[in-house]
Amino acid sequence: MNLLLETPTAWWYGRAMRIYFGISLLISALWLLSVVFNNTSVHEIIRSTSSSPAKADAVQTIHSQAEQPPFVNHIYCLNAPSKLGRKERMTELFKYMHLDVQMFSGDHLAVWHDIIDKKFEQAMVVEDDIDFELDAVDSIHKALESLTAKTVGWDMLYIGHCSMEEAQPSQNTTVVKSVHPFCTSGYVVSHRGAQKLANRFSQKSSSYALDVQLVALIKRKLLDAYSMYPPVVFQRRDLYPSDDGMELRIFRLLNNSAWDTARQREPRLANWVDPPDAEQRHPAYKYIPKWMEDARTVH
Repeated sequence: MNLLLETPTAWWYGRAMRIYFGISLLISALWLLSVVFNNTSVHEIIRSTSSSPAKADAVQTIHSQAEQPPFVNHIYCLNAPSKLGRKERMTELFKYMHLDVQMFSGDHLAVWHDIIDKKFEQAMVVEDDIDFELDAVDSIHKALESLTAKTVGWDMLYIGHCSMEEAQPSQNTTVVKSVHPFCTSGYVVSHRGAQKLANRFSQKSSSYALDVQLVALIKRKLLDAYSMYPPVVFQRRDLYPSDDGMELRIFRLLNNSAWDTARQREPRLANWVDPPDAEQRHPAYKYIPKWMEDARTVH
């Protein structure tokens, strides 16, 4: 019988091949497990999305990893169709904050009717010129927990306003009874509150601004409203100027701007300038003489 003796080189070569195939099998097994896990996660996300009326009805999902905060059924951002610049800035802000938000082209009354029709228990409403405190989501969650614990029912929680009168330093809380919460930059409204407001404003029209009418309802105890102080939603009057000084005073309370943080951390936002609005994209816009620049904004 002939015996085939392995040389040291052949022995090491055989051992290296066994190690190579072993590592390859291990990597393949790990890859297969990751594929199975990821597919399961995707199916779970699809199922949860299809079972949630808020996400199914959203006109625009802002971010692929967007989440719905546990304390509201839906988030609306009021945005006029012509305000394309504001829409794109808010889209970037919501992306950074991982919020699932519907860009809503109607007004506050239309939002209240939508909340009623879709039977949302609580919904958040913000306008398209705002900024958040960086920890706004956690702060709102805690504020709503506190509010629910101390009252049986409520209509509105102002998370953004432009009133310095909401502060009550004697109370060790961020949630206070509303006094004069002017501005409607951001609020959470309950289903009951949406019904009250829709009924009130569908029947009567007024020349007064909406925020003034809401304050009147609060003063007459027809609307059970609370405010966060300091607020966590602010109108950015430095980006969208206004002659109203109240917003500028309250804006000083903004400590950690979510928008400014996003611009610092996201290179593509570092030199952000709002894209032109719809009317500015019209071909005729570039032919407006310089001396008419101010006149065309006069109504």
